Amino acid sequence: MDKITATTMADTVAVAIHSLGFTPTSSVVLMLLEHRTVAATLRLDARPEAPAGFWAAEVTHYVDRLAKVTGVLLLSFENDRAMTPAQYRALDTILARTGRPIRHALLIRDGYLTDYEHRNPEKVPCDTVATSNAALALMLGTESYPKLAADIPHCTTKDAAAHVRRFAEEARPLHEQDQPTRIKVLYTLVGMTTGYRETGAVTPAQAAWLAGTCTNKGIRDLVFASLAVATLDPEIMGAALMGEVPPDSWDHFRNGADAIYTALEYIPPEHRTDLLAGLGWTRWIEGKGSEAMAFLDLARTADPGHRLTKLLTRLIASGQLPESATTKH
Repeated sequence: MDKITATTMADTVAVAIHSLGFTPTSSVVLMLLEHRTVAATLRLDARPEAPAGFWAAEVTHYVDRLAKVTGVLLLSFENDRAMTPAQYRALDTILARTGRPIRHALLIRDGYLTDYEHRNPEKVPCDTVATSNAALALMLGTESYPKLAADIPHCTTKDAAAHVRRFAEEARPLHEQDQPTRIKVLYTLVGMTTGYRETGAVTPAQAAWLAGTCTNKGIRDLVFASLAVATLDPEIMGAALMGEVPPDSWDHFRNGADAIYTALEYIPPEHRTDLLAGLGWTRWIEGKGSEAMAFLDLARTADPGHRLTKLLTRLIASGQLPESATTKH
């Protein structure tokens, strides 16, 4: 894609939304700059209850992960929750003192965009974001589109549940530390993701295998960790699952996640829980906390007691960010 230049408030918001993959609500978005180039886009939930100094120091900690940041564009998406003026001033003071000042701050509220510090002079309708020069350029240059929790099709595959149960029974005795088992599982997964990359499709049999096999928690973690790192080292795979290391290859990571998403079409809702939770994890790894929570909400609906869903929900709600959320990708 050619370089996109943002010259208006609508352009800036369009670039931020494209970088995140969704339109945030009740959020603070930081576009971290290396001179005039956006190096990373970071979204945090608005937390008006947090003390201003504590909140500002916490946000600065995330900015610190990129050593070459020279400035910040801040966007406050205000709905039922919003960053407070005191929090903004505290963050502005810390970032300016450390040589990474807030170069511009925008407020997005009640259907309008306006300057955060000078709210009266100009109010631009949010509708203009979709038709801004930046948005149109991004639309023309984008070949793939986000796969959202809200868009998962209903399953109409005949005997899908029975096929999933059969693979679940086969997966029950498997152990993730058994080398032949690991190789066989990953070989099957690579076949599915390679086929998806070539055709954009997943077969019902592959989907049933995936859903059934992932009912084994250890194998499920093996499957998702393998999207991020090309190793069978348990410590590195564990670090990948905790977001402590970014994916080795973003193309492989996203292709695998998209294949798993596509497989959901062939899986009945009651058998989707583990995959929905795993997809929530992939979105969290990409720094898309709101969309991650959307997948986790679906997983919670299917199984309110699902342990992985509870763990990931607590992790995201705590404000914990994976290493990759502030890394170029």
